[in-house]
Amino acid sequence: MADEDLQDPPVALASPPWKCKCEAYWLTFYASGPLPEDQYAPLEATSPAWTDPRKSGHFRGGLGMIQIVRYSETPVGSYDELLIIPGNFDIPGTRESHLRITRIYVSQKETCYNGRKNWNIPKHLARFSFTHPPTTGSAPPQVLKVEVFPPEEADSKPFFTANLKPFRWFPAVPFSTKACPWLGLNVHLVQPPLPASSKAGEEILCGTDHWMKLLPYMATNKARLMWVDVNGRKRREGADGESQALLNEKGNKGWFPDMKPWQIGLWLEEVTLIFEKPEILHLA
Repeated sequence: MADEDLQDPPVALASPPWKCKCEAYWLTFYASGPLPEDQYAPLEATSPAWTDPRKSGHFRGGLGMIQIVRYSETPVGSYDELLIIPGNFDIPGTRESHLRITRIYVSQKETCYNGRKNWNIPKHLARFSFTHPPTTGSAPPQVLKVEVFPPEEADSKPFFTANLKPFRWFPAVPFSTKACPWLGLNVHLVQPPLPASSKAGEEILCGTDHWMKLLPYMATNKARLMWVDVNGRKRREGADGESQALLNEKGNKGWFPDMKPWQIGLWLEEVTLIFEKPEILHLA
């Protein structure tokens, strides 16, 4: 069922544009070869528009990103978010390729429904834990631990864990996505149409009928680098004295791709983030 067919939406509608305030952490990586496993939630994994390269476009890789976002102001209230953009995908019927959000979790039903309806963002629910509040008006913590859990309270194992350590010996500097074209980066998102859940109690997982293209705008005066450790990857001394890689038990598998971001990421404070009305694409 597409969102247009839903006569009684399960939450209040919030149409674009959205002007938001948030704190964000960008964990970057470079992807090549086949698309890594667990890029799609089970619902999207049933849709050829997402999983069949003939309909969804072939994965081309390139610069990818995991984003953790803590929204303090949005049209639907505050919430937290974890998402992955694995890289670029071909757009069927064109010679273009663009970035795509393939998997995303949020802590609130209102943004889950509206994000799917407004922009084809495949949002699903999860629970979030942070060891420190956002750093607005204060110095960042020495280390911020982030954990993301399945939505059920009874599930105590996180499927995503990150320890983020902001650089403190360099001052924060301004940063905006307007600079991305000068760096050779195209930050447009192009999202395939979404399937809808038919399960009772999952009415917020609405579907859509068309492709959408959007260009999020982000700006801050407080951007700094940070050290990144995801899912417990560290170096330790083995019994024989040799250094070995350590990957802690993930706990819940299948909930999020097991990506290996670079050890240095971007810590963004007091961010303004704007999501405009998307462009509807009529692809052959």
